[in-house]
Amino acid sequence: MNDSLQPPTSGQAGCAILGHAFVESSLSGVAALREGPPPASATHLPARFLRHSDEHTVVAVHAVLAVMASVKQAVAFDRCGVVAAPCQAGRIMTARSLSMLRTGGAVMVSPHIVPQCSLHSLAGAVSVALGMHGPHLGVGGGPDALAEGLFSAMSLFQPGAASGCDAAWLIVTEWASEPELDASGAAIGDPVCRAVAMLLAPAAVDAPLVLSLHLPPAMVATVNEDGMGGDLVAFTQALDICGSGAALASWTVTCPWGAQIRVSKPEPAALAVSRRRPAGRVPMPYREAA
Repeated sequence: MNDSLQPPTSGQAGCAILGHAFVESSLSGVAALREGPPPASATHLPARFLRHSDEHTVVAVHAVLAVMASVKQAVAFDRCGVVAAPCQAGRIMTARSLSMLRTGGAVMVSPHIVPQCSLHSLAGAVSVALGMHGPHLGVGGGPDALAEGLFSAMSLFQPGAASGCDAAWLIVTEWASEPELDASGAAIGDPVCRAVAMLLAPAAVDAPLVLSLHLPPAMVATVNEDGMGGDLVAFTQALDICGSGAALASWTVTCPWGAQIRVSKPEPAALAVSRRRPAGRVPMPYREAA
C-alpha cells in the first residue's frame, strides 16, 4: 500500500451510503425473527427461508429488510452486490454438531452445517432470498470484520472495478459478547447478536453519507485506543449522528493495516479539494452511560 497517497478528494476512493439500519436480538428472540414478517414496504422472503440459518444471518436479513423499507432513492435491488463481514458466526451450530457427532455419530450431524455456517453463508442467503444478481462474498470472520467489510465493499465502486453492480449491501454482524457454551454446545445465558446493514452506491452529491478511504501515515494513531473502532453500536451511533448533521462531522474506523475509512456527510467538491484534517485524534461518537 502506497503511504505517499494523499487523502482522497470528492469522488475518489469513496462511495455513498444511501441507507443503514441496526438490528439486534437476544438468542432466545432469534426464533421469532426466523418466521417474523418483514416491514410492510420491504420484499417478502420465501416461506421458511431462514429456518436453518445461523443467528447472524437471521438478524442480518432483517437489517437489510429494514433498509429496503426506508431508502427513498430509486434502487434496482436485483442488481445489487452483497459483502458480508460476520464476526465469529456459526460457532453455536458448529459446537452443537460436534457434540452430537461425538455422542451419536455422523448420522446426527445436520447437512445444513456447511451451507449455513461458512464465511460466505450470510452473503449468499441475502443474495438468494432477495433475488440479487450481483457478486456476493464473505470477508473477515474475525474481530476486524468491520474494517475488512468496509474496505472490501468500497472496492466494488473504485475505478477499474468490474463488479457489474449498481449498488451493494455491506452487512456486518457480531455477538455483543462471545457466547459461552456448555458441553452439549448450547449457549449459557442469552447472548445478543447484532447486525448493521448499509446500502452503498457510487459517490453522489445528494447522498446522505459517504465513505472515504484515507492513507496518510500521520492519521494512523489513536482511533481504536478505547476499543470502539470495531463496535457495531458505536459505529451505528456515528452513522446516525453524521447523518443528522449534528456536532460530530465524521468518524473513522482504522483498518488493521493502517488505512482509515471515514464516514461523513458529503462536501462540495471545491471544499473537498482544499480541506485536509490536521494530524491528531479523530472525534469519537458519544458513549451512553452505563
